Order: sequence, then structure tokens, then C-alpha cells
Amino acid sequence: MMSADHNPFRRTVLNLRVCPEPMGLYEKSLWMGSCFTENLGPWLGRLGYPVNSNPFGVVFHPLIMEKLLFARAADFQPFHFQREDVWLNLLLGAPFGAATEEELNSQIEQASLSCRQHLSNAGWLVLTFGTAYLYHHRETGPVGKCHKLPASLFEKRMSSPEEISHCWKDAIARLRRSNPSLRVLLSLSPVRHSRDGLEENALSKATLRLAIEELRTSLPAVYYFPAWEIMNDELRDYRFYHQDLVHPSEEAIDYLRKKFELAFLREDEAKFRRLAEEINQMEQHRPAWPWSQEGRRWKNRLEIKRAEWNELKKN
Repeated sequence: MMSADHNPFRRTVLNLRVCPEPMGLYEKSLWMGSCFTENLGPWLGRLGYPVNSNPFGVVFHPLIMEKLLFARAADFQPFHFQREDVWLNLLLGAPFGAATEEELNSQIEQASLSCRQHLSNAGWLVLTFGTAYLYHHRETGPVGKCHKLPASLFEKRMSSPEEISHCWKDAIARLRRSNPSLRVLLSLSPVRHSRDGLEENALSKATLRLAIEELRTSLPAVYYFPAWEIMNDELRDYRFYHQDLVHPSEEAIDYLRKKFELAFLREDEAKFRRLAEEINQMEQHRPAWPWSQEGRRWKNRLEIKRAEWNELKKN
């Protein structure tokens, strides 16, 4: 397959806005959002950045993200339910599930504590909005997961750009009262929610994009990474999707990571990132026989690279 970087066909290249205060190696960041968040946040963590990625699991709707960010353990209680001996929560999906309600409460309390602690002195809050469609349970209100419960229990509504931007303006102001230096990075998930229908998905993404633009232009230190535009303009071809034709392929994800690095990571730390990637690749391709000459050479090279990585991190 032809790579995105060496595509012989005509294509439109997006002019990225380079962040004036890019993310540094020692800055904590909290990532929340759709499954696209899982493609960037953990990747940065593997490179050595202090990342807390999706402590509440994958979340698609911005209003649910805000609710989870500020919720205490007791706020989750009305959303508990039991199905086939498993306790679940309508705000949360995997990995939250337990044999007892007490165990589920413990899982949620740990996630909430981890989120609050990380965010208290984080440099960045990164949010990837996935859909503007919100499901309302007829008894408990807006939920994050329907857990395949009967459709008759829920009502599907489209949130407005004003509703989303108003919610997050208040949330960002509240967060900055305790962490004034917090910067916010917003992104629109390039994953297509085809189950809603393609016309509905387009409307949903447009709604989210309008809300994001209102936040970006009206608040200081709020930035936007155009993952949706890159996927739909620069990589406008189904060969950059998985077989489901919904999720970006590994090649596309790698391209998006490179674009993110150019716009939002410090250029003077590029050598550190390259070395971290080399170490990760070596660890993923361990020799079959560690005691062999090949295994000893691999171990020696890995130790040298790790020593160089640690030295760069000190400086």
C-alpha cells in the first residue's frame, strides 16, 4: 500500500496551525474522549510523556465528558444497574463492571481520584468529541452507554452547538480557578459513526465542529487539532480505513500522529521521541533466544539506547 507521505495522487494538504506553546516532555496531560483518543494519548505515554488517557474509558459525547470530569462517586449511584450477575453503570462502558456493587463503586472511585489528581497540576486537558447525539434514559437522564438495553428505555436527541460550548465554557472556567495555567486542546474524532446514518453523522460532526470553534475563538489557550479534516481531506481514500470503513487504518493513525507532533509537540524534544520509539520497537521484537549471541547483542544495544534516553530526559 502506498504511504500517505508518498502518495502519487493529487491531494489537498492542510495548513496546520502550530501551537505557540507546544506540549513539553514534563507536562502532565489528561486525555478524554472517543476511541481516537486511544490512538494518541497512550502513544505519547509510551514515548515518556506523563499522560492519563481515558480514565473513565471511551466517552463519545462532550456533555458526558464534562459530567464525568466533575462527578464524585455518589453521583454515579443512580446510574448503577445489575444484569446477569454483573453490576454496570449507564455513564461508563468497559472496563467498568463488577460482581458486586461495592466493587463497581471502588473502580469508579479509583478512576475519579486518578482523574482529579492528574488534572490538579496538568498542563493540558485534551478532549476528542465523537458525537453530538445524546441518549436520555427515561428515568436517570443523559447517559454515556446504553449497554444494549431495550431501545424503549432511551430517547435519542441531538445536542446543539450552543449547549455544548456553554457547558464547556463553564467547565474550563471552573478548572482554571484551581489550575490557572491549564491549556485545552480540542479535537473532532475522525471515526465515522455510520450506525447513526451517514447524513446524521455529517450533521453530528458539523454540530461538534461549530461548538469547538466557538470555544477556540472565545477562550484563551484553547486550541484545535484538525484530525477530522486531515482524515477527510488529506487522506480522502478508503485505503486509509480499516475493513469496517469507519476507523482509520494504522497507516492513517501514524500519519495523524506525525501531524500532531508537528503542531503540538516541542521540536527541540524530537530526538528524545525518536529514541523512545526505537526502544519501543526493539522491545516489541525481542530475540527468540535471549541467551544467544544475537540475544546478548540485542540486550546490549537496548541498554545503550535506554542509557541515552535517560540522559536526554535528565537534560
